[in-house]
Amino acid sequence: MRSFLILPLVLLTVLTCSCGGGGSEGDTRTFAMGFTDFPHAQTIEAVLAAWSVIGRDADMATIHFDDGVPWPQAFSGEPYHANFIEELDAKAAAIPSGHLTYLSMTPINFERDSLAAYRGTTGGMLLPPPWNTYGFDHPDVITAYINHCEYMIEKFDPDFMAYTIEGNILAYKDLSSWPAYVTLAQSVYPALKKSHPDLPLISTLQADFFHAFTSTQAASIAQILPYTDYIGVSTYAFSNAYTPATLPEDWFSALAGLAPEKPFAVGETSWPAETVTDPYPVEIPADEKGQADYVARLLGEAENLDAVFINWFFTRDFDDFWESYFQYLPEASLARLWKDTGLYDGQGNPRQGLSVWRQYFEKQRTEDLGR
Repeated sequence: MRSFLILPLVLLTVLTCSCGGGGSEGDTRTFAMGFTDFPHAQTIEAVLAAWSVIGRDADMATIHFDDGVPWPQAFSGEPYHANFIEELDAKAAAIPSGHLTYLSMTPINFERDSLAAYRGTTGGMLLPPPWNTYGFDHPDVITAYINHCEYMIEKFDPDFMAYTIEGNILAYKDLSSWPAYVTLAQSVYPALKKSHPDLPLISTLQADFFHAFTSTQAASIAQILPYTDYIGVSTYAFSNAYTPATLPEDWFSALAGLAPEKPFAVGETSWPAETVTDPYPVEIPADEKGQADYVARLLGEAENLDAVFINWFFTRDFDDFWESYFQYLPEASLARLWKDTGLYDGQGNPRQGLSVWRQYFEKQRTEDLGR
């Protein structure tokens, strides 16, 4: 999913709530709770609504970029396009005071099978020559990506940072590119660690692919474990025909067990509250109670595993955005998976899952999880 709206900084700064969780000392949680800031529609009101939820129902803001990298500019040091800079400034200004920040970005494309697209006037643009011929281990790619990460760290001053997202999918889709990707991680991680020794750097893992292909995935993942401070996972298990009741008992703990000495976090997840239908090729039954059951499972697992943070991917169903934009995209069938995964429905009404979420959110966080 991509961010499409730029708001005047003053509007975001003035209208964003800076509420937070916190209960009595006897009722605690170890983990921060966050949402991404994606809006449910192409309007200023929708953007403000998403940030209002982050201010009210979370103590962590997730700034997620999965639509490309300004490769030539990051390499040369030339300014990024004004559209991108304005978007970054708006997001940075909107983060509620007192909230933690999770910055999530990646050098891998949205399909997780090659180098990330070009971020120019918009995201998802074709890579310009010669970048369209480069692999992950090309020296210019590594230099550009380190520079880009440094730029984004300076912009957002995050408490946690995913510098790659779901790399293990690349190991499944294009194993021939995997050694080059490992080389990139071996270069980027120590460079950023040297500059920011106290910033947790994460290379997130996709749980669904891990469980589907464990025998081959484990070997690939072992190669990048030295280059991640946390075991950070993403999962959308409903897309693999699981229900909250049939989700394997070790869905989260198996990944945490890959490196028990490393803290555990959930970088992105969600569950639909309405049945997933056309244009997704398979109907996926879902309802509001099932979503609430998954929220309970997720938060219970986070508690059991002493998670550092969890991030729910959408605040509200993006019905309006679907009608006006997403249904017309070539990727519409994939986007349909997430249309009804908000903890607020398309009209902004709270769902059962939000009640479960708030039961945990009202608990006092036991420690300062930031730097």
